[in-house]
Amino acid sequence: MTNDSDQAWDRHAPTSPIPAARRRWPWFLLVIVVACAGAGGVYAWPQIAPLVPSLGNAAASDKAAAGDKETLPDLLATQQKLEDDIGALSKSVADQQDQLKTIVDQLAALTSKVDALQRPALAPMPAQAVAEQPHAPVAQAAPKPRKPPVRAPAPKPSGPISTGGAPLNVAPSDR
Repeated sequence: MTNDSDQAWDRHAPTSPIPAARRRWPWFLLVIVVACAGAGGVYAWPQIAPLVPSLGNAAASDKAAAGDKETLPDLLATQQKLEDDIGALSKSVADQQDQLKTIVDQLAALTSKVDALQRPALAPMPAQAVAEQPHAPVAQAAPKPRKPPVRAPAPKPSGPISTGGAPLNVAPSDR
């Protein structure tokens, strides 16, 4: 800063404090807010009053404990019943899997028997019979059929061509 700026500040005298009328507004607003909050509390007290005793920890835990003691035997009985049902279902599934395995084994045995019956029974041949059988002649490959020769395209006619059946007026050429 320079001395010029200091002199500029000195020329402006400080203003007086905030006028009294402007100092009253914040206090007035604070009083109004507190009054509204108090009026709301008085208005809402009949709805809040029944909730106050239930907000205590001792009263709430006693009621909850009594309710838990009443429902505990029911829950244990239900749990035992569910465990029995699950055990019965797992035993039923195991039995069905055993039956399925037995059926699959029986099906495999029947399939092998059917295959054996469908194949012709081959009797063992004596060694001499095998040696005396004549050898079949070796088949030669059949010749491939020949393709017909490719024909040359027909020569194109020269001269006028009639389209749509109209007669052609052609001058006679050399006679």
